[in-house]
Amino acid sequence: NDIFFGACVIGFVIVNYLPMDIGYHFFNTFLGEALYTVFSQVFRMGGVTGFSDAAYAAFKDTPSVWYPTPIFGPILFPVALGNMGGFFMKGFDAYLEKGMPWLFQQALASATFYHFYAHDAEGYVGQTVRGVVKPLGIAFMTLMGADEKEREDDVLFAKVIVGIFMLVMAVVRMPQFLGPSYSPFTALGGMMNSKKSKKVNVAPKSSKSKKNKAKKQ
Repeated sequence: NDIFFGACVIGFVIVNYLPMDIGYHFFNTFLGEALYTVFSQVFRMGGVTGFSDAAYAAFKDTPSVWYPTPIFGPILFPVALGNMGGFFMKGFDAYLEKGMPWLFQQALASATFYHFYAHDAEGYVGQTVRGVVKPLGIAFMTLMGADEKEREDDVLFAKVIVGIFMLVMAVVRMPQFLGPSYSPFTALGGMMNSKKSKKVNVAPKSSKSKKNKAKKQ
């Protein structure tokens, strides 16, 4: 909306036009980098949840015959819009040629959780996710000081979790910590692959080795 556009203009002026490049130098410090990292993720969280809400509102009355809730639109719409900058600057193939970028991973994971938890009231996926997560969510929201209505609000809790996930990952992936190449999904996949590689396949003894043993005896 107009507020975000105005904030972009103000940010551009601060970085490029303040005397002695004060804005530029400040935002190259750890504090400045942390500030714009946090605010950018707040913006992204609003984008993922808002565009998922919009797609769900558009398709909720026309789900497929196989599932009572529309699935792909409310997930892929925020994912596509959240990565539009990369698609626009590099093209679809170049943006994805080295694997799935972190912004794509983050948007896909966040939109999937948010959609099933907040919108999928009748489907078995949403019911299963809420059945597992909601008791913990109520306790967490109570700890955060939420009232009874807020504790039962699935949409609010899903937004809180998506926001926390995005903020934590943005800070963790700063150069001062684990760096921009870190991804929890890549790390999880590496752990699973390492467990598979530790399994040793014992090959059956060949008939020749059995004959040699028999001759020796």
